[in-house]
Amino acid sequence: MVSTSAKLKHLSSLAAIIEGKLTEQFGFRLKDTSFDNVVNYMYAPKDSASLAVTRILFGVLMLLDIPDERGGAALSRRWGAGCRFPLLPALTAIPLPYMALVYAALWLGAFGIALGYKYRISCITFTVCYWYLFLIEKSYWNNHSYLFGLVATLLTTTDAGRRWSLDVYLDPSKLKRTVPYWNYFVLKYQFFILYFMAGLKKGTAEWLTGYSVQKLSEHWVFSPFRLFLTVDQTDYLIVHWFIFVFDLTVAFWMMWGKSRPVAMVFCALFHLMNSRLFTIGMFPWVCLATMPLFCPFDWPITLNNKIRDVTLEINKYVPKIICRKVNEDLEPTKLIYDDSKSSEQEYKPVEESNKINKSLKKKSDNSAKNNAENNEEEPKQDGVPKNESLNGNGTNKVEVASYTYSRKVVVCLIGLYVFIQAFLPYSHFITKGYNNWTNGLYGYSWDMMVQTWDIDSVVVKIIDNESQEELFIDPYAYTPNDRWTRHGDMVLQYAACVRDKLKTSIDYRYSEGALENPHSEPMNISIYIDVWCSMNGRFTQRMFNPNVDLLKVDWCPFKPITFLMPLIDEGLHWRETLKTIKEDIQAYDNATDVIFIADFPGYKQEKYTPTDLDNVTLTVMSGLIAYELEESEISQGQSYVHMVGDEIRIVPGTFHKVLNIGNETAFYMYTFKNLTEINTPKNNTNKPKLPIHKELCRRFKDMFVFGRIVSTSTFHIVFGTPIYYE
Repeated sequence: MVSTSAKLKHLSSLAAIIEGKLTEQFGFRLKDTSFDNVVNYMYAPKDSASLAVTRILFGVLMLLDIPDERGGAALSRRWGAGCRFPLLPALTAIPLPYMALVYAALWLGAFGIALGYKYRISCITFTVCYWYLFLIEKSYWNNHSYLFGLVATLLTTTDAGRRWSLDVYLDPSKLKRTVPYWNYFVLKYQFFILYFMAGLKKGTAEWLTGYSVQKLSEHWVFSPFRLFLTVDQTDYLIVHWFIFVFDLTVAFWMMWGKSRPVAMVFCALFHLMNSRLFTIGMFPWVCLATMPLFCPFDWPITLNNKIRDVTLEINKYVPKIICRKVNEDLEPTKLIYDDSKSSEQEYKPVEESNKINKSLKKKSDNSAKNNAENNEEEPKQDGVPKNESLNGNGTNKVEVASYTYSRKVVVCLIGLYVFIQAFLPYSHFITKGYNNWTNGLYGYSWDMMVQTWDIDSVVVKIIDNESQEELFIDPYAYTPNDRWTRHGDMVLQYAACVRDKLKTSIDYRYSEGALENPHSEPMNISIYIDVWCSMNGRFTQRMFNPNVDLLKVDWCPFKPITFLMPLIDEGLHWRETLKTIKEDIQAYDNATDVIFIADFPGYKQEKYTPTDLDNVTLTVMSGLIAYELEESEISQGQSYVHMVGDEIRIVPGTFHKVLNIGNETAFYMYTFKNLTEINTPKNNTNKPKLPIHKELCRRFKDMFVFGRIVSTSTFHIVFGTPIYYE
């Protein structure tokens, strides 16, 4: 047994090692921690090379992102006539031809960031346009779109344009070979939050039990794991548990020099896999481009020097033949490249190599001396440049005090940003009006892939309260996607949008007749929306109360949604049974499928069975239900009571109702055969696993389409020429 004194000795030695590492990192001991020391640490000069590379890569990737994921090549589809879901009612989308100008400014801003031209103006232009587009349409929000806006905002505050930029080329006085460390800290912290918070958000029962993402490992990128694991084992061990540990720890491994190379390899593979698994635009590539932020600050210089050294070594073994005299014996002479001259390439004989080396060394010494004299990052004393130290001059004291005060303000603002980014992912106890079954799916939560949603049906019913006539409309007629169906605040915005569409329409109709003057008096209508969806492989259930008139609901961002139905947890013990039933049915026939339904006591489901379905059967799994056929010449709307185990054959092309008449939640399932699936010829052509050429062609095509849309919109605004949209 190890004695207590030995344990204490080991702990003290470990504490000493940790103390030494922290002192090496921060430049002061923990017991000497003070605000002034933190300020000095944040303003310690660091090589600006890595920051410049990050700026260039981010700008280039945003140039590719704007026509694609930002919708620049599909402006008419994204910003045409339809419902909008802004964060604030005062934020509205400008008319479409002018929206193209916003996208043009966004693209030019990204171009300026990449080139480093008018850097601050380019960053501000890009950031303002980006957040405007982001905030006026919540239905496109996701974590990585939010991340791009944050990175652009942070880059605006840094000196990333002071090196390897067009600004420096045009005005060499703007060159900064070093920048304060906080330029790197804010970006590194943001990506640390990205990884670490993603890991924390995955520490839920849904994720750790393997139900959040199912069958993902069937994708070809997991083929190496399937050599020794089954699909289910790969889903559970790799997709869920390994990714959980990876997200939680990878940022720490990348910050530690000894583990960084291995962590970089795993991180790169992770993002490359994501680029194949999901349609998430530039997100994996932005993460790849920013991984070097965790490397030494001068890694581009080190890499360039290594490449140059290798090139020089290769040149030593490449004989260069020159003719010294005409008509005399030629002696092969080795040449080396004199890189001391930047304006022309000149080769020197090997005999002159010593002279060249001495010349280079002398120039290097002179350059170092000049840098020491002229470098903008001058030696500091107590956080203040030496030439600004106090010397008894009263004016100079004021200048130094102001200089120190501004630094402290910057560090305080950085601390505030650090707190906000750590708090926002868990702030949903305040913004309760934006929650549904889970807390906050609005992009700033970093809960990537924690929930998998499967929308079964969305029913939008409009009732004329005067005539009691009902009208059902296509729920996607006015919307570009289905994101709105899962959020109560957007459901209310959609209902208000539909009401406004009906008000402004001159030919809308209810049932058989049309109103002669729809604007003669206020419309007296009610709108009800019934959304059926499944989360993480659970039973499909309704999300919102279908009996609530959404035009009369009071909503507050700080209060829970009153018409949100609770998530049914009684069916959790069915999960393995549901999985087995589904596998058995799908194994029987690829065109046969099943949907599992759960409904609350006293509620009814109205469902239409499409004609392209065959062999439709409803089976009661638990509870007591009443099945009612639609009224017809044969059936007068009779209801039939069914209990556990009963099966009901349903005729395609008809409506029916299922009413839960019991006191507990009813569970039942539909099995059916999809005739469309059977009649559709299968394409047995093997798709390429890495269609890089195809993707590049698509992106360049989108860029061309985007340019044409912007140009035609500009000419339309200026000259009134016809406008062209895809």
